[in-house]
Amino acid sequence: MPLALPAVTPFIVEADEPARDVKRAAVRYLEALLTYPAGGGSVTASRSRLAGRGLAANGVATAAPLLDSTGSGTVQVIYPQLGGLTADRASIMAVARVSTLRGRRLSQRTRVLDLRLAKREGRWLVTGLSSTGGRPPSRSTSGDLADRVLSSRKIVLSDTSAWDIQAGRVDDRLLRLLLRLSRKHTLSVCVLSTGHPQNVFGGTSVSNHIRGRAVDIWAIDGTRVSAYARRPDGERNPAWRLMSQAMSHGANEIGGPWAFAGRYGASFTNTVHQDHLHLGFKR
Repeated sequence: MPLALPAVTPFIVEADEPARDVKRAAVRYLEALLTYPAGGGSVTASRSRLAGRGLAANGVATAAPLLDSTGSGTVQVIYPQLGGLTADRASIMAVARVSTLRGRRLSQRTRVLDLRLAKREGRWLVTGLSSTGGRPPSRSTSGDLADRVLSSRKIVLSDTSAWDIQAGRVDDRLLRLLLRLSRKHTLSVCVLSTGHPQNVFGGTSVSNHIRGRAVDIWAIDGTRVSAYARRPDGERNPAWRLMSQAMSHGANEIGGPWAFAGRYGASFTNTVHQDHLHLGFKR
């Protein structure tokens, strides 16, 4: 039987998502850019494809490592998480499974893609790709703790995040935190380090993600954090409860849908953190 690209479904940005227009623009761009027939993966063909759908053909050259100039390709967007937002600029960190097929060679990788967008004349447009999700490390430096995270069925990682762990970029405290929080819940990770904006969006301070000291979780037990955000807070809300538990385990940089103070610390919230839990260590 001949090889075929995996079946995909268009991603629907739910009505309860924050910055829905931004997310929809990012999804439209990715699905147009990374879905093409044999021979349609060149930079020139990709620019024409985007333009033909009324989309700005920005960032295509940067996306070249994701494309196959002689093969065919498809993408399954898994989740577009906010990475930063101002009145006219945004970052979307999209977890996406990128597949290419050339002859009998099928390649599939789940990556974290950092798309940058700008609002022009009332419309959000992708202006470029800041990250294509990295590449496998030439040598794995992971130890027992990292191996436990990588092999856990309750911690859902992209290839991008797995590469971060294998390369030794992730603080051991964060790995322990993931293992502890996943004892009773399945955690879907959006980003660890690679794929996150270098600086806190709109500022000059380097993000703790880049230092390997923070993780963003976009779903708990298969339910989006943005859906939990619409429910009452408190111990009965799994997202709220995980924020509180992270504090009790020593994390001291906690962002999410709610700002609250407890015995072990306090959390922060804003529009960007309505769709994920940011759990980290300041130092």
